[in-house]
Amino acid sequence: MLKDSSTGYGLIAILLHWSSALLILFLFGLGIYMTGLGYYDDWYHKGPALHISLGLIVLLLMLVRVIWRLLNPTPVALGDKPAQLMAAKLVKWALYLAIFVVLITGYFITTAEGKPASLFDWIYFPSIAELSASQVDLVGELHEYFAWGIIGLVVLHVGGALLHHFVIRDRTLVRMLKPVKK
Repeated sequence: MLKDSSTGYGLIAILLHWSSALLILFLFGLGIYMTGLGYYDDWYHKGPALHISLGLIVLLLMLVRVIWRLLNPTPVALGDKPAQLMAAKLVKWALYLAIFVVLITGYFITTAEGKPASLFDWIYFPSIAELSASQVDLVGELHEYFAWGIIGLVVLHVGGALLHHFVIRDRTLVRMLKPVKK
């Protein structure tokens, strides 16, 4: 029930998937909200601190997800159409890539002045490079474009899951909702 099998996902993979997904969507919304804040808004300083801390949690969750995937069998994909299977793999890998780009660029934006990134003032992630203003601008643009890319990929990912559930009528979506029983 905790581990994955060839027929489905275990509870750990499901919890990692949904907690990452919800945090990423919340971070996107918070990021959009923060861009409209003025200096005297209460959330002008609170928002970025929360965004950074939750972003660091997503980074840790994603690292655990990658390690978990390497140590556990991947459930066999449902469906027999090669183009469909390839599209699903491409979206999944593009989603992982975009998430890591956003996390890494967020880290560089946060630590650009040589100060560590703080996870709720409990754990500090040291700066590994100081960036110039133009470098921060470039990294900020990458952060924003890839964040929007994540949203586009999430739409494709959700659309594929719903297609499998309502049109193809296989267990693709159900496998990410209910842990496999051994």
